[in-house]
Amino acid sequence: MIMTIHQPFSIKQIIFVFAALLVPLGAAVSGSFPLWAAVLPGAVVLFIMLQKKGASPQDVLRSIRRGVLRNRPIAWLLVFIGLLLPSWASAGIVSDLNDLFLASVPVSFFLTASFLIAGAMSLTVGSAIGSLSIVGIPLMSAGMSLGHAEVLLAGALVSGAFIGDRTSPLSSSFQLLAFAVELSPRNHFRSILPTLLVSTAVSAAVFALLDSVYAVSGETTGSLPPAGSLLVSLIPPLLLFILITAGRSMYTCFTSAIAAGVLLYFLRGGDAAGLLEAAFFGLNTINGLAGMLPFVLFILAVGAFCQMIEDAGMLTPHLERLFERVHSFRAATVVTVLCAAAVSLVSPNQSFPILLTGRTLLPHWRTHYSSEGLARILADSTVVFAGMVPWSLLAILCGTIVGVPPIQYVPAAVFLWISPAVTILWSFRRKAGSSISTDSVS
Repeated sequence: MIMTIHQPFSIKQIIFVFAALLVPLGAAVSGSFPLWAAVLPGAVVLFIMLQKKGASPQDVLRSIRRGVLRNRPIAWLLVFIGLLLPSWASAGIVSDLNDLFLASVPVSFFLTASFLIAGAMSLTVGSAIGSLSIVGIPLMSAGMSLGHAEVLLAGALVSGAFIGDRTSPLSSSFQLLAFAVELSPRNHFRSILPTLLVSTAVSAAVFALLDSVYAVSGETTGSLPPAGSLLVSLIPPLLLFILITAGRSMYTCFTSAIAAGVLLYFLRGGDAAGLLEAAFFGLNTINGLAGMLPFVLFILAVGAFCQMIEDAGMLTPHLERLFERVHSFRAATVVTVLCAAAVSLVSPNQSFPILLTGRTLLPHWRTHYSSEGLARILADSTVVFAGMVPWSLLAILCGTIVGVPPIQYVPAAVFLWISPAVTILWSFRRKAGSSISTDSVS
């Protein structure tokens, strides 16, 4: 707790704060007013309560500033995406990749293939956003041209993207969770691997079933674009892939990919006026910079709100008391998943719930069970829940890239639903109250 307050928040006060946040957010999601404005009532209520509990205005303002600065990289990421996608589309990159996927991905299993392609890419680059930035748009475009519902396509792609976001050692959430539960990356990976394999297999089977139920007509998906055009169009996404894999900064990765797209646009005869218009206003269904600015403001507002909660230690005492009455491994698993869901629901970013649940629950789990068990359960709950909450920053970023709002794609994001269920069933394989020091080993 960085902010000093005289008394902890009661359950009623916590409910009141989050009601002041979630009710306006619900109205904003339905389209009544901007998302960033919906955060203000909850932030104002929290600010006033912190003042009444003895927090100095200087401490609260420092917390707000810290939250804005912490979320600044995500805000820049949205700006980059707002420039990347329309520049690639204007240069013909998206259409060429669309033709490539149409020609190479089997029609009868397009959803399944999209899920697996996004999963393989996310494991490679270690990022849901990076994976969707590279393969999401062309696969969405190709699938929609075949007649697939965009909601199902988005669900398959986001599901695949979270395979690597949860599991890849290159992923920031992987490293953050390993740090929170005090495991080495190697032991953390071993802990979360078994349920990943089960969840991936079950999700692939579900998407295969959806492919058969919602079968699209046609035996062929199209023809490859001219070899020269395709090879040139592959340069920007390959450059982005190589830079992300090499661990370069976000700024280097996206500015290089944008520059490559802009260069290709001019080499193909484009004019500056057309590029500027597309970059600012978007192109067809792809948002430009103007469409991203409201999300940038939302991300910064949410960062300030979450930081005040974290610095005040608002939720920590209640989570600690909850586990004082849990005495079996099975019950601990279920309660941990429920806690992860609750914290994720009221925390519109991914890192805060990972750190809060990991650091708060670790003493209980390490004493009665094991750190490996907690790591596995949080990887299958807290990490993936960030893609399901409609006001989550990560979910909004995913929805922005695939062009489908989170509230619409979530029902079709099978992997995000399957993972918590699989981890609970995995825990039920063991006897209640038993040690799970070897949880990572099946």
